[in-house]
Amino acid sequence: MGAGAEGQVSLGRRLWALTLTFGKFGGITFGGGYAIVALLEEELVRKKGWLTQDELFNIITIGESTPGPIAVNTATFVGYRLAGVLGGVVATAALVFPAWLVIVVVSGFYLAFRENTWVAAALAGIRVAAIVLIARAFLRMGQGVPRTAVNAAACALAFALVALLGCNALWVVVGGLLFGVLWHGVLPRLRGRRAEGGAR
Repeated sequence: MGAGAEGQVSLGRRLWALTLTFGKFGGITFGGGYAIVALLEEELVRKKGWLTQDELFNIITIGESTPGPIAVNTATFVGYRLAGVLGGVVATAALVFPAWLVIVVVSGFYLAFRENTWVAAALAGIRVAAIVLIARAFLRMGQGVPRTAVNAAACALAFALVALLGCNALWVVVGGLLFGVLWHGVLPRLRGRRAEGGAR
C-alpha cells in the first residue's frame, strides 16, 4: 500500500495493517514519544511506502503542536490519513493498548523489585538505547529541513530557550509557527511581488 495508493486497498485491509503496525509500535517502543519517530520513519516511509518523508514529518510536526503525547497524536493523524476517522481510532487504540498492558504488568513487578540492582541496571540500559533512538530521529528529521543560516539560527535559538532558559516548549512551538509563516510564507510572496513590480 504505497503513498497515494491507499484508496486502491480495501478499508478492512487498511485497518488490519494499521492495527498490526501500531500494535507493534505500542509493544516495543521504549523511551517515550520521540523514540517512536525513528521507527515510524523506517516502517511507514522506507518499508511500507504509506507516506513520503515530508508527509510523515509534517504529521509529526502537527502531532507535536497539538495537546497530548506526540506518539499518540501521530498515530491518530497517520491512521486518519490512511483510512479516515475509523483509521485514526484504530491506529490510536492499537498503539495505546499494548503500552497500557505492559505498564499494568511492569508496574506490579516494579513495585516489588524497584530496589533490585538488576532491575535498576536494566532500566539504565533501556534509557541509553532510547537516547540513541531519539538522536537518530533528530538526525533524520533534520534532513528534511533546508540548511540555511536563518533556519540554523532559529534552531539554535529554540534549543537555547528550552534547554538553557527553561522556557515553556508550547511558546517555542508557537514562535516556530510564526517564524515559518513569516519567513517562509509571507516574505517570499512580498519579494515575488516586488520582483514583478520591478519587471514592469
